[in-house]
Amino acid sequence: MLPRDVLIVRVSRARSRAVPTIVMLDLRETAATLEQFFEGEVVLRDAAILSTKLAREVKQWTLEPLSEIRVGVTEYEHRGTGKLLLTVTRFTTAAGRTLSVPYAMAAKPARGRQLWRAKAPAAAARC
Repeated sequence: MLPRDVLIVRVSRARSRAVPTIVMLDLRETAATLEQFFEGEVVLRDAAILSTKLAREVKQWTLEPLSEIRVGVTEYEHRGTGKLLLTVTRFTTAAGRTLSVPYAMAAKPARGRQLWRAKAPAAAARC
């Protein structure tokens, strides 16, 4: 098994009160397929990124809860000339760090569509 960043999501059927299922997905391979959650019967309930840090020991891995997943955002490439417009899935961690995973070329700029956003903790919501 190759070390990679893994997207961990809790999913359940829409309008279900059953215990959500936890699914682990290769982050880079599945970023483009997350659009299936917009219209599907299965919805995201929670998400995090597990970073395996290039095969270092398990104690060096990190788990970062996500605060937002946005699909279809466009960004200019950061390497090379910076002239290519790419379509990406953007993951924002609870700490505010963003990770963009490109999956297609884009013709025009787009803000993308919010797939999932973390709810505010109950204590913060009451303040």
